[in-house]
Amino acid sequence: MLMGSGIIKVLYGVNFLTNPDVITDYSDPNMVNVNRVLLLFQHLGMFIVPAIVFGMLVSTKWPGRLGFFKPKKILVIAALVMVLFALPTINILAWLNEQMVLPEFLGGLEQLFSGMEDSAARLTKALTEQTSPIILIANILTIALIPALGEEMIFRGALIPILKKWTNSVHWAVWISAILFSAMHLQFYGFLPRMLLGAALGYLFVWSGSLWVPVIAHFANNALALILIFLVTRGNITADIDEFNPTASDYIWVLLSMAVVTSSLYFIYKNRVATQPEISHPESE
Repeated sequence: MLMGSGIIKVLYGVNFLTNPDVITDYSDPNMVNVNRVLLLFQHLGMFIVPAIVFGMLVSTKWPGRLGFFKPKKILVIAALVMVLFALPTINILAWLNEQMVLPEFLGGLEQLFSGMEDSAARLTKALTEQTSPIILIANILTIALIPALGEEMIFRGALIPILKKWTNSVHWAVWISAILFSAMHLQFYGFLPRMLLGAALGYLFVWSGSLWVPVIAHFANNALALILIFLVTRGNITADIDEFNPTASDYIWVLLSMAVVTSSLYFIYKNRVATQPEISHPESE
């Protein structure tokens, strides 16, 4: 945060540590860029650097401890197919999540969640509403690539082996890491689809034996969302593609999406890597 603050101070003349409200003025393009730089340093500082330090502390070969092994190409392809066809499934899960209403005595908590959602939505809109291809590339780097790499290093590469050792169960490890992954985003109304996405990414890691598979899948999911928003903003496609309305045609797409996602995961499971010492015995190195 201090490094990010220093660079932002040099580039934009803004000190958000002493005046945090200034960076929420999204009408100022400079403040949007400040948030983009800040996101980059947040993901470097919260995920990538801690994961590398952790790996170096527990192993003489930290890339292997985090699961950075060459993946089987067929598993990468299957993971990409799963991501490309997952949008209708994600949309219906998001729709179901939005229908959840907390009990009346938790009304204050629900207002807090709603305020956080609105804040995140305003930031996302500010970061993605420009139609410049250069901005799209910058967003793919800061919102898709770096977060995908860092989050997978922490929640899959670092956490799953530890949770596997504590619980003596790969499945518990995958689902606990998925719950933590979703909770970390602090977005209650997106908790369900993000948790299931986290579980899918966890099984990709466990079954493929390589962290690169969930990293690539995670990046593809993020990048696809950014590209769709970019095309909607430019008017190339309609916004309906990212919405779910309970109609017969929507359910047909959802069923097709679920079939492809399930088939892809089953294919990956059937072609899984048999020996995974870095997952079963993280202390072996």
